[in-house]
Amino acid sequence: MIWFVLAILFLVIAISLHKSANKMDRQYSAPSPSPSSVLSTPKKTFWEIYKDINPTKASDIENLLKIDFSKLSEKDVKEKIASIDRFAKSLKCGVSQIKTTYLAEIEKYPAELLPQMIDSTSRELANEASAFNISQTNTISAMMIAWLKERHEQLGKPDANINAPSTIDEIEIVKALNPRVTDISDLRERLKSLREMSSLYKCPMEQLRDFYINDIKKNYDGKYENFHYLPEAYKYMADKAYETSPLAGVAPDNTSYGIMCDWLSDLMVEEREKFLATGQVKCIMCGSRNIKLSFFKDCFVCNSCNQKFGGL
Repeated sequence: MIWFVLAILFLVIAISLHKSANKMDRQYSAPSPSPSSVLSTPKKTFWEIYKDINPTKASDIENLLKIDFSKLSEKDVKEKIASIDRFAKSLKCGVSQIKTTYLAEIEKYPAELLPQMIDSTSRELANEASAFNISQTNTISAMMIAWLKERHEQLGKPDANINAPSTIDEIEIVKALNPRVTDISDLRERLKSLREMSSLYKCPMEQLRDFYINDIKKNYDGKYENFHYLPEAYKYMADKAYETSPLAGVAPDNTSYGIMCDWLSDLMVEEREKFLATGQVKCIMCGSRNIKLSFFKDCFVCNSCNQKFGGL
């Protein structure tokens, strides 16, 4: 879901306790050699023991990070493996699929957010290192930052079509998708955001609203007891609209998030009217079912106690 922007970026950091690293220490620690064996057989490193026990996984780990683990210190090896295990667990995938799974989540969001993702993840790096008592270079955050920067470099400059001059036909589509917006400068800014959304979702611009509403309904079942999900999603996206506005170079209301807030607002009005018509609405204070919609239909109003609810 779009309004859960960056959720994967912040949740993966605190998935498990530091005991995973301690458990790994015990599992792969080399046995104490006898005095006679010390002279005849060199003691194996932690990484050598790990590869003997987990040859396939060890290969996947080296391929994932593109580094030679045999050249790392024992501390770095243990910390990197522990972080990789936490990452795989949080993404619910194997080690070899970590990067592709993570980047698949990133692809769900506008490319314009990549700098912000890098910045946000960089701020979490020290917190994660402290939480697990590991070096910053061995954290999940460090992996994510490297892959985000790689993705940003691959994309290069935004598609020229995003900033191309608007056509009359495109402006008419924008007007149809945003009927309350009349200012031409706002329409042009929204066109830029809609072009980005169309490119991201591989969906024709004129179908974006239906695409978005259908996506919402995959998680919202249309029941009155779950209606609170919609205002919560709206508030989240409104915050994101203000956060992304400077990066997008458009007003908050004209960002992708701002546009989706408008569409979600329309859906909430439709749902309130439906719940009122079917008699499902009950005052959260006095329990009365003598309910009406506010003048702007942005919340319910109890005729018995004048309590307002079901709004933002």
